Amino acid sequence: MDLSNTQSNADPVYRKLHRACLAACIVLAPLIVFLGFAFDPTGGVPPAPGGIFAAYQVASPLKIQLFLFFNAITPYFFPLSFLGLGLLAVRRSPWLATIGMVCGLVGTLTWGVFVWPEALGDAMTKIGSRTTFIEVWNGVSSEGVIVFLQYSWVVGHLLGYVLLGIALGRARVVPLWAACLIVAAIPFQAVAYTANQGIFQLLSYALIFIGSVPAALAMLKLRDRQVLMPLGEEPAPTT
Repeated sequence: MDLSNTQSNADPVYRKLHRACLAACIVLAPLIVFLGFAFDPTGGVPPAPGGIFAAYQVASPLKIQLFLFFNAITPYFFPLSFLGLGLLAVRRSPWLATIGMVCGLVGTLTWGVFVWPEALGDAMTKIGSRTTFIEVWNGVSSEGVIVFLQYSWVVGHLLGYVLLGIALGRARVVPLWAACLIVAAIPFQAVAYTANQGIFQLLSYALIFIGSVPAALAMLKLRDRQVLMPLGEEPAPTT
């Protein structure tokens, strides 16, 4: 055995750490979002401000704190999960992977902005002024910058998952069923808001979580040259 060749082919520890962190984000992000929706006092599909006020009033303090906690840590995992999924597919499906990563980042980097209004809503509920709560909630929600961030979140993360799911399937870095689960999960989020049933939000992220497990395992096995080196003579899709 050529020892020098073996050493040159071995990935440095810091690169293994990079992949381990990305793999963790890939699998933990949908789980954390799932838990955030599970503990959401409104059931994951916010009603009118009056309904939000009532939901906060009847929810236990522990449930609200868990809801805020999981929403607060989501930005540390969610954006990196899209980056990890894209890196898995970028070599064989460069355009879909790149656009999917951009959409995912645009959608998820905004998540942290919505935590403080939720915490403010909890604080105002404890004061007990329903009228003030509704006025403040409507005022904040109607601000142009908040509307922009809300649409960025909705369109960005949904489109990101669809494009990256297709890219992963084309790249064949995960089983086809895993890529299909990620794509098939997205319509359930639209159904959740249409039917006003938060259970569909939970179902969506449960499917994404299951589909993300093979992707996380693939990231752990990935070597840098599989991402950075050209395919050589092997033909590759360009979309």
